[in-house]
Amino acid sequence: MTTSAPESTIGLITEIIIAMGESPSEEVHAGARMQDLLTDSLMVVEMAISLHDRLAVKVDEEEVRDLTLAEFAAVLDARLRDAAAPR
Repeated sequence: MTTSAPESTIGLITEIIIAMGESPSEEVHAGARMQDLLTDSLMVVEMAISLHDRLAVKVDEEEVRDLTLAEFAAVLDARLRDAAAPR
């Protein structure tokens, strides 16, 4: 994880997508479908690697494509909570 991570998971995902340079910032919003924002397999792989590096979570290509940005962020938030929960 980096020390300069955005306040929220949705903010981090938005930051990564905008940094990729393929989607104008006005198109990157909570209701946008991830498959529309990450238009090819290379972008999906880049997103998965970035999230693993920044949050230490594993991301599967199918879950990226099938959800909105907000839904995807919620999945990652749940994963992060599960990882942090005492066992």
